[in-house]
Amino acid sequence: MTTTSGLATKDSRSTGVARERTGIRWENKAGSASSLPTRVVRVTSVQDVVDAVRHAAINGEQVHASGAGYALTGIAAAPGVMIDTTDLRGMVRVDDKHGTATFLAGTTVNEANAELRKYGATMVGAPGDGQTTLGGAVSTGAHGYAPREASFSALVYGLTVVTGEGKLLEITERLNSHYFPAARLSLGAIGVIAEVTVEFRRNTALRISRKRRNIERLISDIPEARAKTDFYRIDWRPHTDQAMLTVGWLEDEVAAIEAATRKPELETKVAAAAAKPRKRARFREKLAKFLPFLAPVIDRAANMFERTGDEGLRLTTEVSGDADHGLQVEYQFPAARARDVVAEVGRLVTANKAFAAANVRISLVAADGVWLSPAYGQDVVAVCLQLPGHFDAANEAALRETENLFIDLGGLPNWGGWHTLNGAEAAYVMPRYSDFGHIRSDLDPHGRTDNTALNRLLKH
Repeated sequence: MTTTSGLATKDSRSTGVARERTGIRWENKAGSASSLPTRVVRVTSVQDVVDAVRHAAINGEQVHASGAGYALTGIAAAPGVMIDTTDLRGMVRVDDKHGTATFLAGTTVNEANAELRKYGATMVGAPGDGQTTLGGAVSTGAHGYAPREASFSALVYGLTVVTGEGKLLEITERLNSHYFPAARLSLGAIGVIAEVTVEFRRNTALRISRKRRNIERLISDIPEARAKTDFYRIDWRPHTDQAMLTVGWLEDEVAAIEAATRKPELETKVAAAAAKPRKRARFREKLAKFLPFLAPVIDRAANMFERTGDEGLRLTTEVSGDADHGLQVEYQFPAARARDVVAEVGRLVTANKAFAAANVRISLVAADGVWLSPAYGQDVVAVCLQLPGHFDAANEAALRETENLFIDLGGLPNWGGWHTLNGAEAAYVMPRYSDFGHIRSDLDPHGRTDNTALNRLLKH
């Protein structure tokens, strides 16, 4: 690898200042999973990760990583040693020849894109949630909104992994390549991801436009949208037949450079425009919660205030983060099932007042060859139902009802969202599930990364 000047780089292999804490209860952001680790080790370098995992292995302890990518899952909920990647962040190196950049795994998507923008580049396959960490995003198969791009897991160039026994492995299509299809989406089951190497594209900007459209017409136009757009996202309040479509097209280098000169002014306008919709969304959620029978009226009124039109050029493919939408159940479906899924979701939300403030996000993900990916071997439509608030009995019942519907319709879960899929179900519908299990046994023969969530997912 060659380090390029102009970018902040660091020696990720040097020993940092790992800090240990005990007696701290961990809970994910949604409140759906928690645990009391034996101790929490906050790491700052790859060597810190190696030392922490090896120490845990010597003591016969379980080990797991925590980070923003696990916000809605129970993957990190375990009583053993928790590796806190909060400070494991920053750019390590960049390789001009291959068009790749390596980051420490605790770096967020937004932070990585900010570093790449200094270099006149943007990340390929960047997840839509800018607050998630790169390690969390690749562990759970996060995706963005480019309809012809696969998930982030499928598009990463390489990983540096510390296995459950403390072995440091670099895994790419050339190095330890037999592990690559499993390591790219591992659910935290083969160890701790310490570095993520991403691909980037030079000097590209995204011109986006927002349009209000009929939801059934949008679903009918999905094949055309996949072929002709570089960004595609539908936001739908499912008590109405109208949805907001955000589409975008990548511009060439000259347009990107011109956009850069207007960037501060553009960002100020975007931030100001985003404040009012967020306030209206909070008002809608509170009103729908207390007056659920008014949900259709509230949603039709809310649709009228949605901002449409050409929003100009952005130097990043991220339009808005998904971190503030509370609880999410996302399943991915073959494109041919999209019409049925949307129709059934509409019936579900109108029949249950628990969905009065629900939102639905629809995006497109291209086929890949990652073993545990819901898009393995086929293009899919990702349908994400969002509920405001935190995990409680009422929301849990609504989430389970949603998941049951999605499973009946032939979907597979986005591993970063809420789900209850178990190993027997996964083995039945995922053709490479057993292959993943063999790699996992090879890299973690003593089950150092086992926990309740992984046992549910990986054993049958």
